[in-house]
Amino acid sequence: MIKCPLFLLLIGHALIGCQYQFGRGELSQRYETISVPYAEGDQKGELTTQVIKKISHSGALRYVSGGGDLVLNIKLIEFREENIDFRYDRNKIGRLKRSIIPTETRVSAIAQVHLIESGTGQTILGPTQIAASAEFDHTYYSTPHRVNIFSLGQLNDIDVARDAVMHPLNCSLAERIVDHVLNSW
Repeated sequence: MIKCPLFLLLIGHALIGCQYQFGRGELSQRYETISVPYAEGDQKGELTTQVIKKISHSGALRYVSGGGDLVLNIKLIEFREENIDFRYDRNKIGRLKRSIIPTETRVSAIAQVHLIESGTGQTILGPTQIAASAEFDHTYYSTPHRVNIFSLGQLNDIDVARDAVMHPLNCSLAERIVDHVLNSW
């Protein structure tokens, strides 16, 4: 049986011999502020807004509009829609046709995240790709007069449903980005 002091000496020697260095602490212990420039490809600014909100609510870093200790650059690199559920189409009198139409769609977004130390310009984290997705139900055809009717949780108008799903998609992507930045240490 190895004695405790000898074991600790061997472990210490192994760590020094491999040039192991202990970390300098969590991100929030080393930096106080963070800036988030407008995310590239964020057409309405909702993703940028959600990232700023999530950072502010985390309490780990203080958001500043410019000149932060850290700069979080975000670039949307992919946006995709995929039909995931279908039904048979019907003709004007209600009989089934041979064609099928989509009734549920999944939207996915991938963002590239890059965290930079402002003072040195040194990359702290990334670039990293982070993905999120959301699903929504819809009817294939638009409703007359652009009226959106909710029926058992289903958005009837595909265009309105597509717009409505962007908020939960941006919230999910923002949460994943902030979790990655704050917990990758």
